[in-house]
Amino acid sequence: MTQPQLTSTLKQLRLSGLAATLGVRLQEAAGNRLGHAEFLEVLLQDEMNVRQQRKIALRTRAAGFHGLKTLDNFDWQFNPEIPRKEIYQLAAGHFIREATGAIFLGASGLGKSHAAQAIGYEAIKQGYTVLCRSIFDLVRDLIAEEALQQKDLCLRQYLKPDLLIIEDFAGKQLPKHSGEYLLEVVMRRYENRSILVTSNRPLEDWGKLFQDVPVAGAILDRLLHHSQLIPFVGRSYRLKDAPAFADPNRTTEKTSP
Repeated sequence: MTQPQLTSTLKQLRLSGLAATLGVRLQEAAGNRLGHAEFLEVLLQDEMNVRQQRKIALRTRAAGFHGLKTLDNFDWQFNPEIPRKEIYQLAAGHFIREATGAIFLGASGLGKSHAAQAIGYEAIKQGYTVLCRSIFDLVRDLIAEEALQQKDLCLRQYLKPDLLIIEDFAGKQLPKHSGEYLLEVVMRRYENRSILVTSNRPLEDWGKLFQDVPVAGAILDRLLHHSQLIPFVGRSYRLKDAPAFADPNRTTEKTSP
C-alpha cells in the first residue's frame, strides 16, 4: 500500500491525528531505524495527542468561558497581594476531587473572573467538566425553564459538571425568589460537586441582594462549609492604561470656554 493510500485509509478509520503525521514519522523511522513496535508506539501517541486536544477544545467551548484565560497570562505583578499560591493550589484540582469549593471576594477589576476561568481551564485539561455562568444567567435560566415546566432539564446542566463557576455572585439585587432557585443548585451540589464563586460584595450584603435573608443564610452556610475564602485586594486592572493612572502627577489644564 502506498503512502497516499495508507493516509486515505487512516482518514476513513477516523485516525486523522495519525494520518497528519504519517509522512514525518515514516522519515523518522527510516532515519532512526525504528523497530515496528517503536514506530507503532510513536504513531499511536500522535493520535492520542490529537484526540486529547480535541476533547479539551470541546470541553472549553462547552464551559462558556469569556475567551481563553490562563494563569500564565495573569499579571501577578500588577497586584502582588493577590494570593498566587492559593490560586495555583486550586488549579491543581484537589478541591474538585474532594467536592469542596472556593469563594473569590474583592472589588471589580482585580482579576477574580480571570483566575476563576483559568482554574476552570486547568480543570478541563485534567479531564474534568466545567460550566461557567454569571449568577444572572443562572437565575434567568431556572426561572425561564420552570415557566416551561422543564425545570429538571435545566437543573441537570448545573448539577452535572464537576466544577460550576458562578460569577458576579450577589453583584446586584436579583429578582424575587432567585435565592430559592439558587439554593436548590447549591444544596444538590453540596458535598457532591465543586462550586467556585466570584463576588464583589461582602458576605453580609448577600441577604439584602437576594431579598431573602434566611435563604441567603442557607446558601452561604453551605458554600462556606467546605470552601476556601480568598480575598482579592489592590487596584483595578482596567485602570492600568488610563492616562490619569499612568501619570498620577498629571494635572488637567483649564481651557477657555
